[in-house]
Amino acid sequence: MQAYFPERLAKCYIVHMPRFFVSVWRMVSRFIEKSTLEKIVIVTNDDEKKIFIEEIGEEALPVEYGGKAILRAIQDVQVLTLEG
Repeated sequence: MQAYFPERLAKCYIVHMPRFFVSVWRMVSRFIEKSTLEKIVIVTNDDEKKIFIEEIGEEALPVEYGGKAILRAIQDVQVLTLEG
């Protein structure tokens, strides 16, 4: 797929990763190209979390991930009907 979609991924952050994922990641990462691996960041400590928040932006990041954005489920959004 990398040949068909080069450079579509700017950065991929993996946050709140379960423990079993570490062993899965070690196996999977062997098959991913080096240039793609450099774009994947696993957020595990406070320094990485600060960088994550700075790059995404506090206003766009949900509260659960350290930001200030309040997300609302789409089924809870009230849509006004147009009269016409």
